[in-house]
Parts: sequence; structure tokens; C-alpha cells
Amino acid sequence: MLSRVANSLYWMSRNAERAENNARILDVQLLQMIEASDEELVRESDWKLTYEICSSWQELNQLKSLSPYNDDQLIHYLAMSDNNWNSIANCVRLIRENARVSRDHITDDYWEVWNSCYLALQNIDTQQCLTSEIREFLDLVRTTSLTSQGIIESTMQRGVEYQIIKIGKWLERAEKTARILNVVCERTYEQQLQEQTEDYYYWLSALRMTKGYEAYLKAHLPKMDPRQVLSFLISDKSFPRSIRYCLDHVRDAVDELEEGKVSHYSWELFAKLDEVRTEFDEIDIDQLSADEMMDFLNHFQDGCNEIGQLFSKTYYLIDPSTEETADSQTQTQFQSNSTKGITTMKYKVEHANIFKYETIVDQSMNSIRLKPKTDETQRLLSYRADITPATLTKEHIDIWGNDVETFFIAEHHENLEVKTTSIVSIQKSPFIHRIEYSPEMNAIFHSKLFSEQYMAYLSNTSYTYLSPEQIEQIGRDLGEMTNPVQFSIDVMGYLHDRFTYDGESTTVSTKAEESYDLMKGVCQDITHVMLGILRGNQIPARYVSGYLYVGENSALVGDAASHAWVEVMVPGIGWVGLDPTNNVEALEHHIRVGVGRDYNDVSPVQGVYRGGSQSLDVKVSVSLLDQ
Repeated sequence: MLSRVANSLYWMSRNAERAENNARILDVQLLQMIEASDEELVRESDWKLTYEICSSWQELNQLKSLSPYNDDQLIHYLAMSDNNWNSIANCVRLIRENARVSRDHITDDYWEVWNSCYLALQNIDTQQCLTSEIREFLDLVRTTSLTSQGIIESTMQRGVEYQIIKIGKWLERAEKTARILNVVCERTYEQQLQEQTEDYYYWLSALRMTKGYEAYLKAHLPKMDPRQVLSFLISDKSFPRSIRYCLDHVRDAVDELEEGKVSHYSWELFAKLDEVRTEFDEIDIDQLSADEMMDFLNHFQDGCNEIGQLFSKTYYLIDPSTEETADSQTQTQFQSNSTKGITTMKYKVEHANIFKYETIVDQSMNSIRLKPKTDETQRLLSYRADITPATLTKEHIDIWGNDVETFFIAEHHENLEVKTTSIVSIQKSPFIHRIEYSPEMNAIFHSKLFSEQYMAYLSNTSYTYLSPEQIEQIGRDLGEMTNPVQFSIDVMGYLHDRFTYDGESTTVSTKAEESYDLMKGVCQDITHVMLGILRGNQIPARYVSGYLYVGENSALVGDAASHAWVEVMVPGIGWVGLDPTNNVEALEHHIRVGVGRDYNDVSPVQGVYRGGSQSLDVKVSVSLLDQ
């Protein structure tokens, strides 16, 4: 599975759990506001507790400084605010977006329940909604979350996708329970110092916030003993919201992902999981003082956050630089950093090929490759091909996995028009610069199986062939290839700096050997040269044909017709797109149609006809649509 897909599934699951947790916690706060009646001091402390768990006390103070200020503003910020990354409404939007782009890996029922919740949110005026509307929305979110969990358990195969979703859920739940206990301990300790008495009110809140009140009463006497509550929520192996229960399930899921093996890239994650679980076994909660308990919970919450970061680092889910933000607010920062890197774009592509013949053509046989792909990061929403003269088409998948439409025109004609209209949605986040080339990647790269698997993309064709002298010159300029990931990035920059983009210097049949000597050409030529260099260094690489969106004031070039770029096979990761024409990774502006060894494998229109010579006029339009 691509790491980008795993990232979408992981954050889809974490946000689903976060939305349900925050909805329940806010609902508990609303209930306690009713119970507190006019006891303003109790209500004030309740809000402080809720904000420290779901957001931060700095944000609470900022809201309090506004004039006029009331409880409705506090409720709105946690539930509906666009400015709060962890608001329940924002969580729902992120769930729906991540579910949309990974629909091939989840069940339709899961998508439908969250999409329905999202549509219900769209019908709410989030700026002017009443508290009663918010409570209805909280109920809907909780019901949707629980329903979606049931769908996963009853319909999903226990494969990689299932394990990623479960890990996201259990990590989010463990972190939230740890945070609740940490904050409750601090608040009760402050209360003890101020009033010299023990207050059990917050411990009741902790049980309600974790949905553990009923389960706790079944296992203990109806008494809010802080140490029993702590022991129950931390180390009870049978309660599904206790931290120990969550981390045990994370460990089991990681075991399933790694098939029970500890590798050099995953040992840190395994070691941290085992370290935290060992601390459970060794700690005696009954013997800890209040200060020691808070130190333990602070240390433990940091441990939960670190496990989440290690998991993301191990499977390339986020930029490892986010590890630097490991403090008590990591949960909030970590999620927002990971989602800001994901961009979703929706495009309408109109492509017209107009052939004009000098003499009447009495019949022609043609094939077109103009239908954009649907995969983990790109989804084809609609497609239509209009052919004049009118004819029927037959569709098949070629050896490279491309959609091909063929048609035969038997009648006489002087013109042939092939017009296609596509609507495509793309979600991609910057990726290749995050990859740390590991020893295991190196072992895969040099393995016989790897070279045999991608033999077709290791052999040069007439289009991509470069002479030994040219390869030698490039080797002197770039140095020896030791890291295929970094080398591919270096080749992209090398060609971008040396090639002049010139549509008049080459033709559609120009070969890499010729265009390299010219140091001129279009995207097709630069792509062929890059393929020749990479394959000459035993790096599997393939030609990609598609479209490029160029917005206003953009430095990107190559949108006048079909665009071309390279995809490199990164060992253990998958295909990663690099655009040497623009010296960028192929991300949300690149729309993929076909892949192959070179241009000849993915030519948009190919055919034979009986008649005179022809001329071709190509028109391409790529426009950005509102989401």
C-alpha cells in the first residue's frame, strides 16, 4: 500500500475517534452545566477542564477576553469553529475527505455513513446555530462514529487497511484517555491545595468522559476512589477505553502488519510499545503520592504521543520533523501538521484532437488513451468521449494497465474529431523528500526479485537510449549513484537546469540521444532523457502521460497539450512522480492518464487509415473546479 493511502486511512480513523471523543466530552460539559445551575465557580472550573482536554487553556482565555463573552461562544468553538483544527465539525470534514480519496480501501457503507454526517453538517449554519442544534449534531457524530466502527468490524477484511484503521483508533483513544487523566489529576490536586479537602467531582467527570461510569460501577463499589478510578482507566485489561487495553491492541495490530517480525526500521516502535507496557506492570498506583502520580501521568502521556509519532515515522505517514513538537499539546499540533500537507484538487479536463486529411479517407482504425486513471491518490469522477464521425467504441486494459478505447470508422470522411471531457479529483501530499533511504530499502533495490519484477522499466527503448559517452558525462556531473531516491531528485534538478523548454527544436519522434545533445525540447524529450539516465543506473522508471494544471502566476510549464513526467519505483514504497520539466514532484497539479516505457506506449491517439496525408490540431483545457 502507498504511504499516502495509509496516511489517509490512519487520519480518517484518528479523526473519527477524535470527533466521537470530543462530542462526548462536550456533551458531558453541557450536562454538567445543567446540573451546576447557577454555581458559577463550578461552571468556570468545568470549562477549564473541558478546554484543557479538547483544546488548550490559552484558547479559553482568548475567548474569554472577547466582548461580549458567554458560554455559547465556548460551545461553538469546540463544536463548529473553522479556526479550531480539532473542532468536531473540522474532524468530520477531514474524515469525509480522507474517506473519499481512499474509497477503494474502505467499504461503501463506511463512506455513506460519514458522507451523510458531512451532508448534515453542510445544512447547519455553523456561524449562527443554536445550542440545541449543536447538541443534535453531537448526537449524530457519536452515532455515526459507533456505526462506522461496527461497519469496520463486520465487513472489512483483516488486511493492511483494517490494521491501519485500528491502530489510528486505538492510538487516538489511548492519548485522549491519558490526557483526560492528566488534566483531572492536576485539577483535583489544585482543589486539594486550595480547600484542603478531596473532591470527587472531577473523577466522576473522567468516567463520564471516557464512557466508563457504568463499567466502573460494575467492577467497584459505588464510591469515587481516585486511585481505583485511575487504576481502572489506566490498566484494566478488559475495559476498551483503558490505556492498557488500547496499547495492547496497537501492539497486536503492529504485529499483524509486520507478521510478527521486528525489523531495523520498526524496532523503535516495538521497543517503545513494550517500554510503556512494562511501566504499567511495574507501577503501583496505590503507593504513589499526588506529585508522583502527576509525574507518572505526564511521563505516560508523553509516551503515548511518542508512540503515535514513531508509528507515523516508521510508515512514512508524516514528515518526521514534526517529532520536534512533543509536548503536552502534541495531540493538537500533530494532527494539524499532518493534514496541512494534504491538498485535494478537482479539475475539468477538455481534450480535443482534430485530424484533417488532404484526401477523403474511406476507413480508419484507431485507439485512444485519454481516460484518466483512478487509484489511491486520483479519482475519475466522470468521463465522456465524443467522436465524429459517430462510432461505437470498445474498451480494454493494455499491458501497462492503461484504459484503451478502440473504434473503427468504415464510412468516407475528411475529418476525424476526438473530444474527451473528464472530471478528476486528486489528493497528494509532498512525499519523496521525506524518504529516508534505509538499509532494508537498499537490500530490496539490489535484490534479484526487484530487478526481475521491474525489468520492463529497466531496459531502454529507442526513445530513451543514451550513448555510453552521454551516460559517462552525466556520471561525471552527478557522481556515483548510491541512493536511488536522492539520485532521482538530483537528475530531475540537473535536467531542469540544463534544458531549454523549446517547442520548435524537436518533434514527436525525437529520441533522447538527440535531444540531450541539443539540450532543448519539450516535456516529452526531457522525460525521455531522464528515463535513460535512471535506467542506465538500474533505477526502474516509467513514462507518465497526462495533464498539468497551471494556475495564474504559476511558474509551471507544459499545459499547452498533454504533459509528460517520470515515475520512479522507490524500494518498499511504490511509484513516485517527478516532473523534470518543472523540477517538482508530481503532486496535486498533475493528472495521470497513462504509463509505459516511453511515449509510444501511451500516445493519446494511434491509428491507421487509408488515404492521403494529414494534419493534427490539439487543444487541451484544464480548469480548476470548486470542491
